[in-house]
Amino acid sequence: MVITCPKCRAQYRIDPTSSPADVARVKCPECQHHFEISLKPQGHASPLPQDPAPQRDRPLVLIVDDARFFREMIKDILQDLPVEILTVADGDEAWQQIVASVPQLVLLDLNIPGKNGKEILLALQSTPALKEVRVIAMSGVERGDDVAAEVKSYGAYDFLNKSFKPRELQKRVQEVLGL
Repeated sequence: MVITCPKCRAQYRIDPTSSPADVARVKCPECQHHFEISLKPQGHASPLPQDPAPQRDRPLVLIVDDARFFREMIKDILQDLPVEILTVADGDEAWQQIVASVPQLVLLDLNIPGKNGKEILLALQSTPALKEVRVIAMSGVERGDDVAAEVKSYGAYDFLNKSFKPRELQKRVQEVLGL
């Protein structure tokens, strides 16, 4: 399994079967940063058939925003769609959740603590098992066509300014997920 340090972006291999745990604490050999990585998806201690079937019946959407207000608002906007919804507040937690659950769509705030949105986009592109995860990047600070083009060059499917209308968000999510 190839992992990426969230601080310096160094990549290296670990053997997820060498530990019976679902989560490993890792120390980056490059920058000495400590972080956790989920071993569950590739591990043999918890095979995939034990995953609940409903997660595969409905697309999984991960909402990543450090502002609780926005997480809850987006969750409310999407509640009528046939999707499962998870929420996280920072980039490190987002990366762990992406690796563990492989959502079909991530609604990703670009300005979050820990691994920022652009770092997550780059990490997704450099991780073959996660290249199919679609991302709608969002920002209340960064705006305009230049930002949209930049995040799309990093692998985002779309960019949305946080001053969106609820129907606009629903429409884009439905488009991405083919609902």
